[in-house]
Amino acid sequence: MEKLRRQNEKLTSDLTKTRMALDIMGKAHALLWEVSGSTDDDRPPSSS
Repeated sequence: MEKLRRQNEKLTSDLTKTRMALDIMGKAHALLWEVSGSTDDDRPPSSS
C-alpha cells in the first residue's frame, strides 16, 4: 500500500510539472505567433 502511495505522489507531481510545461509552451507559442505577425507589418518594402 505504501509503495502505491509513493508512486501516486510521484505521478501526481510529474503530471503537475507536465501541465505547467504545456502551459508555458502554449504561452510561448502565442507570444511568438504575435511577434511574427507584427514583424510582417513592420518590414520595409523590398527593393527588388
